[in-house]
Amino acid sequence: MDNPKYKFRSITKKDYEFIYQVKKSAYIKYVEMNWGRWEEEEQRKLFAQFISTNKDETFIITHKEKDIGFYNGRTLSNDRYEVGNICIIPEFQRKGIGTAILKDVLSENNDKEINIQYFKQNPVGKLYERLGFRSSGESTFHYQMIRTKQKQ
Repeated sequence: MDNPKYKFRSITKKDYEFIYQVKKSAYIKYVEMNWGRWEEEEQRKLFAQFISTNKDETFIITHKEKDIGFYNGRTLSNDRYEVGNICIIPEFQRKGIGTAILKDVLSENNDKEINIQYFKQNPVGKLYERLGFRSSGESTFHYQMIRTKQKQ
């Protein structure tokens, strides 16, 4: 992806703590709303599982050579793609970077059905609707959305 707002770079083990802290800053309020509090030890265990499973599909988001967040997503099958996380540090939020990333991911995967989910308290669903996603279900804590294939 060649976008003036951001670049992706591959992660290394040195990035794991940065990714954890960005993920924590993005999700702590939702975890606290749903489970009452952020249990650091438990969250570290969950993060270790996350990074072990997703390290090959996780990228650091950079802006002018500064690390500002991370993205992960993966191809589920020939015709399905899943957006995992787009997490950006607070000082770079609300600048259109996350939206630019999502638009680029959608464009690159036009030939696939795209799945995404988010915490029910997160207002991001309106953005996803504007980008063509429609509700596909929910769990106790999340809404799921899907965008159908855009070309055959």
